[in-house]
Amino acid sequence: MRSGLQSVVLTGFLVLGTMSCDRNIAPFVPGETPRQPDLSRIFPAPESESPMAGAPGMGGGGTAPTGNSGVGRPGAAVRGRVSLAEPAAGHRGTLFIIARPEGVVGGPPLAVLRVSSPEFPLAFEIGPDQVMIPGMRFEGPIALTARLDGDGDAMTRDAGDPETPNSVAVVPGSLGVELLLSSGSSVPSSPARSPSSTPRPSRDAVAERVAGVRGRVSLGDSLGDRTGTLFIVARARGVERGPPMAVLRISDPRFPLDFEIGPDQVMLPGMRFAGAIDLTARLDSDGDAMTRDDGDPQTAGPLAVVSGAVGVEVLLR
Repeated sequence: MRSGLQSVVLTGFLVLGTMSCDRNIAPFVPGETPRQPDLSRIFPAPESESPMAGAPGMGGGGTAPTGNSGVGRPGAAVRGRVSLAEPAAGHRGTLFIIARPEGVVGGPPLAVLRVSSPEFPLAFEIGPDQVMIPGMRFEGPIALTARLDGDGDAMTRDAGDPETPNSVAVVPGSLGVELLLSSGSSVPSSPARSPSSTPRPSRDAVAERVAGVRGRVSLGDSLGDRTGTLFIVARARGVERGPPMAVLRISDPRFPLDFEIGPDQVMLPGMRFAGAIDLTARLDSDGDAMTRDDGDPQTAGPLAVVSGAVGVEVLLR
């Protein structure tokens, strides 16, 4: 009797054990040798990190930010260093660092950093403050190039100007980006001209081409301590549409604020900061020039100035 009861209980435990176990058990294969289990199915490996910005084969070096490596951190600046290769040592001029959306060759750049008379190696930072067109967002992926322009005019490219041989792939927030400038071809970009056929610009013309506008921005008495992003925009006299001649962007300004806007803030390479200029300014509450708010303090109308003007008073109402 006891033996029959024990058999019933044992059978019950086996049935319950089979029902409670959901593990798939492979059938026994005669002669099968034991092997190491595939742990990757139990413990998946972490996602591999993206290549560093400017990895070998991209024309430079750097460290990409953490997060989504495809776009980086939209709005974050790119920082790094520009160096001259040994054959280009001793070259002088104006440094242009240009950021374009990856794959885009023509049209206005995304951002341009212009540095006069740089000393190498030079630490740089390019980001939203150097964006060419107000409202354009500094987001990636981005192709970065640089050139040391001998005459400071981006439109008169000389084949001997040191430049990066290839663009460097980065994303917003990339750090430690290395840009190496090497000498180009020694063949001049245009045939040599005799001194008599090449007019030398007058000293006044040169002064007009490089002179900025300086002054002070103040807030109206009724505005109190308004905060935001200050945009000072220069346009050729009478021109209301299209890219401005130059834009100065200042985050969290404190008023009254001394300013200077000139060739370093020119929007398009080759555009000259010269002649009769209309100057406007606005304190944008959200920092996005494309989302104009009627309550943003701004100039009542354009101020007529000329390149080289000083003591310009800009009042925001």
